[in-house]
Amino acid sequence: MKKEEPIKGKHIGCLNCGGNESILPKRTRLYNSFGGYMITKNKELFFMEDVKTEFDKCKTLCFIERKAKLEPEADWRCILDLPLRNAEYQRQDGKWVLIKEGLGFA
Repeated sequence: MKKEEPIKGKHIGCLNCGGNESILPKRTRLYNSFGGYMITKNKELFFMEDVKTEFDKCKTLCFIERKAKLEPEADWRCILDLPLRNAEYQRQDGKWVLIKEGLGFA
């Protein structure tokens, strides 16, 4: 796996929207509705929550971390795609670090 260079998160989007964290907390809920999160492993889709799953029942990044620990040499990515911001995190040394961010799809 090639480690990408981590970047510092910025506030992107409107003033009411959150910014991108430099390190994604493992308690992050991996929701999927009008945008949301997906997990890839070696550039293949590994996990994406069903759009019908209620937010409080969505898996957290901890769920993925338990699986990623078993294959630490794989290229694990967490991709967030929202209307006003997007971000890509790569698992590096047990942390999910921000490696890309942008303005979203709207």
